[in-house]
Amino acid sequence: MWKKKQRKRFEEIVKEYTPRIFRMIYNMTGDYENTSDLTQDVFMNAWNAFDHFRGDSSIYTWLYRIALNRVFQYRKRAARYKTIPIDDIFLSNTNSNPEKGVIERADKELVKRLIQNLPEKHQDVLILRYYEGKDYSTIADILNIPIGTVRSRLHRSVSTLTNLYRGKK
Repeated sequence: MWKKKQRKRFEEIVKEYTPRIFRMIYNMTGDYENTSDLTQDVFMNAWNAFDHFRGDSSIYTWLYRIALNRVFQYRKRAARYKTIPIDDIFLSNTNSNPEKGVIERADKELVKRLIQNLPEKHQDVLILRYYEGKDYSTIADILNIPIGTVRSRLHRSVSTLTNLYRGKK
């Protein structure tokens, strides 16, 4: 009976959090083809560890941490072969002015390339803050670092990115 209730609860978690975890993984890897596999791995790992979830954090934060670890593993493996692009996270779907759209797309492509030049730890805080909309406390929980470190990495990332952007434009 207990296993049946646990399975039902986990199915609800999967339905609720899969889109968010998928988006987070895709934003951090830029690799659409592998995002589905990585997302599935996250939930398989979560299911295997579900008995041990103590509730010290929210389910969402717990899943994010598992996903982040999985992304780190993926990056290490992929780094042996190529640089991982952050694909299309800047691109908007709607644009009423075609000229403005071309300029915005060029700028977004430039920023996307510049982010790839930042250290991974700086990419992570940028993506979690600006593309995933996470607050400092959640980012600290996900990355398992102090809030002060989140703030300093974010500040340094934005400053570096701004300087790189000004130099390339």
